Amino acid sequence: MGKGPLGDAETARCLMVRAGDHVCAVPLARVRRVMRALPIFPLPGASPELLGLAEFGGEPLPILDLARLIAAPPGATAQFPVTLVVVAGPASDREVVGLAADAALEIAEVPIRSLVAGDGGLVRGEAPVAGRAVRLLDLEALGATR
Repeated sequence: MGKGPLGDAETARCLMVRAGDHVCAVPLARVRRVMRALPIFPLPGASPELLGLAEFGGEPLPILDLARLIAAPPGATAQFPVTLVVVAGPASDREVVGLAADAALEIAEVPIRSLVAGDGGLVRGEAPVAGRAVRLLDLEALGATR
């Protein structure tokens, strides 16, 4: 796998979130805040994954649809949607963005050695966590997917 934000660790501490029909693991070191879904102001002509802008800390925050970014099929209706404020992009070009998700579930350890390679984009790979398959996100790749 090589070195990255997860280094050579055997596990990665992650926030599990539901996006559509998938469960995703977001590296905890990249999560700045989890909150109830922020009000979003759509941007005309924006790509489908960019839901629009929200206000966070008095500044505009781009909000991306996580389910669309990972091509997740629709899941159950979100009862408690959340916005994850995360640090995205490579070390040379980091930015804070919001990810719209259907629910924040728990914090768990993802076994790095059990990862099955992902799509080479935002999904780094898939691994079993507590008896279910989760998709480990690579937020460094997020800048390239937008």
